[in-house]
Amino acid sequence: MNLPSGWKFESTRKIYSNNYIELYEDIIDIKSRKKIYTRAKRKNYSTIVPFISDNEILVIKSYRHLVNSYQIEAPSGYIETGETPIAAAARELKEETGYKANNIISLDSYTLDYTMFEQRGNLFIAYDLVNERNQELGMMEIIEPMILTIDEIRKLLINGKILNASSIVAFYKSIDFHLNYKNKNTI
Repeated sequence: MNLPSGWKFESTRKIYSNNYIELYEDIIDIKSRKKIYTRAKRKNYSTIVPFISDNEILVIKSYRHLVNSYQIEAPSGYIETGETPIAAAARELKEETGYKANNIISLDSYTLDYTMFEQRGNLFIAYDLVNERNQELGMMEIIEPMILTIDEIRKLLINGKILNASSIVAFYKSIDFHLNYKNKNTI
């Protein structure tokens, strides 16, 4: 551990666990004062932004129980045990939209919140799509694939109509990459 001067890690204890999240309490001695630090560990995930054309992106309109509404998002999901981030991105694209991508490019990874959550989001952009038509949705998934233009997505982002943080990151980063890639032909 790379703790600051005067800090000492004493112990950790798992206080809850299920398939999606583990909760821990760490005891840290900070200059002779005990601090209980609560943290969570969630499964890593992959998000993929598939371009249908130079100006169109395949998105999903997904019902989200927590906010009791339909939301525009990029296809995304947890990485299963033994699965690579790129394989998870390809699987989620197929399951949620019915499309397969022949060209998937990694745009790196990030964390949404490193103050309390241990979790990495992996971001991919996809080209050369093939519509295989059949979605493979889970029990709580109500998903409608849609095609929106870059300008329509930008408008939704600017007006705060996309709520999911991983989709916000994915759309901004992938649109920037796509426009630079297309303009400079760097790949």
